[in-house]
Amino acid sequence: MTGVSARLLPGRRWCVVVATVLASTAVIAPARAASNVSCTYRLLAAWPGGFSADVSIANGGPTIDGWTVRWTFADATTVIQTWNSDLSELDARVVTATNRAWNRFIPTGTVTSFGWTAQAVSTAVPTDLSVNGLRC
Repeated sequence: MTGVSARLLPGRRWCVVVATVLASTAVIAPARAASNVSCTYRLLAAWPGGFSADVSIANGGPTIDGWTVRWTFADATTVIQTWNSDLSELDARVVTATNRAWNRFIPTGTVTSFGWTAQAVSTAVPTDLSVNGLRC
């Protein structure tokens, strides 16, 4: 048998095994710490007792297949109308927006957006927006 592996000493074989295990572990570990997704909340209009706003999701990473955006309003809010997503009010302040069938994919380098009209006493911008569980 020829080649480097045939001539490795017992101690060096151990190093090769450790290096192989570490390399395979790095490939398997999920990369949830860093996100290539950003989002922008924009107040479109405000009037006494209500407002209209939208959120844009920009994807700088691999294609996203399905998305859910979650945030918390400062005060109780009732969504009246929505576009480009399905909004669910989990309680009077917590909301999730989920893609529709036609906009579930966000390819690399593209942006998608959705919006709503709501009744509320406050138009404060939420500070806890997340996309698929990752804060943005």
